Amino acid sequence: MMDTKVTTVIVNATKHGLTMKVGNRQCYAKLTSFKVGGEYRMQLDVNWTYQEFLVQDKAHSHNRVFINSDDCCDYERITIMETADGRFDMQRDLREQFRTSCTPIEEESSRLTPSTWKSWLYKFIYV
Repeated sequence: MMDTKVTTVIVNATKHGLTMKVGNRQCYAKLTSFKVGGEYRMQLDVNWTYQEFLVQDKAHSHNRVFINSDDCCDYERITIMETADGRFDMQRDLREQFRTSCTPIEEESSRLTPSTWKSWLYKFIYV
C-alpha cells in the first residue's frame, strides 16, 4: 500500500514571529506559531479535504500569506520572506519527483526550433 502522506517544511525567513492557522472561507483556528528563523514541518495526507493555511505576522495581522493543501502536495519547502517594502512573499521548492519529471518536456521544447515547427505546419497547410 502506498503512503499518501507528505511533509512540507514551512520556514520563517522574516524578521517577525509567525502564527499559522488552518481553515477555509475566512474561518480559521490556530495551528502553531514559530519564531524568527524557525520552521514547522507540516504533514498532510494527499487524500484529505482541501485546506487553507493562513500564515501571518503575530504583531501585524495584515501582513500575511496563504498556503493551501495543494501547495503542500507540490512543494517540499515553502519559505516565508519579506519583500523590500515589508510585505510577505513565498519561495516554493518543488518536490523532487516534479523537478525530474519536468526536465524531458523542457528539453523537448528547446529542440523545437522555428524552422522545425514551420516545416511541420507547412505539411498541414500544403497537403
